[in-house]
Amino acid sequence: MGSLSRPFHSVGLGDEEIFCLSFSPYEWSKNFLAIGTENKVAVANVQYENDEIQFNVIREFHHLCPVVSLSWSSLSSSDTVPKVCKFATAGVDGKIRIYTSDLAQSENVMELSGHADNVNSIAFQPDINEQFLISTSDDFTCKIWSTETGELLKTIPLQSPGMAVRFNPSEPSKFFVTEKSGVTRVFSTVNFSPVTSLSNNFSCQDPALDADWSSCNPTHIVTSLGGRIQNWDLESLRLPEDTTTVSCEMVRKVRFHPTIDTLVAVLGSPGPVVTVLRSLGPVMITDSLMAASDLSWHYSLPLLAVANDRSVRFWKLLLK
Repeated sequence: MGSLSRPFHSVGLGDEEIFCLSFSPYEWSKNFLAIGTENKVAVANVQYENDEIQFNVIREFHHLCPVVSLSWSSLSSSDTVPKVCKFATAGVDGKIRIYTSDLAQSENVMELSGHADNVNSIAFQPDINEQFLISTSDDFTCKIWSTETGELLKTIPLQSPGMAVRFNPSEPSKFFVTEKSGVTRVFSTVNFSPVTSLSNNFSCQDPALDADWSSCNPTHIVTSLGGRIQNWDLESLRLPEDTTTVSCEMVRKVRFHPTIDTLVAVLGSPGPVVTVLRSLGPVMITDSLMAASDLSWHYSLPLLAVANDRSVRFWKLLLK
């Protein structure tokens, strides 16, 4: 078990409110942290050394509107020369932008337009031969885009607003879409047809606002439903494997740790409340923040970053 009741490090980014953030989920770019604000994306290098956080902003990218969602490309690398920094954003203007840079002089931005309402989630295909970026929106659609040309390849109609999209980290030819109604459908990129569907067994009208796919165990998906999270095993689809009630009225964000399968971070409201759950033990963290909007795990460390108003707060869990 581990515990930590308050953040041990906090970094401010001036007067701009932070709306979202994301650590790169890949080992070769694991220290990259993208932070989306009202009019920019800051890419920082974050390292944990001698019980201290080393936080350095490497580059800032201009963004024409507030950033609401971020996704890292698996082509990003901090180990190569030159470095490769590739990520996508969704803005409040309904547009998706793909940024590619060497973090020195080169920078390219590709703009994708097609959604008719707010884009809630985006995801790159996690593959060295990356072909697709998927997005979902309040316009009742999921869209598949070419990452090379920006062309819209396919639009999948939904029955309610789309809230979350994720690729299977171990099988990049599969992705899921979670709808606000609580239905999660898994699709194949071969012909963009549904492979299976997950439906909760609750008759209430609580909305599903987020979902995630485990990198450690590709058969595990976690979905939110009101103030609960549901753990699904894709090998037994009829009912969720278990349902956990969180200390909040509404789960807004839920994140598996990329390499520690037992850890799940939850952002709920009101509060907002940050909770870290451990499948092998009790709750590890429960802490209320004034204006938390997003959270993200470091790839290899039990290190959690939380966007809170105009700062990024870091928790280091003590695992035993």
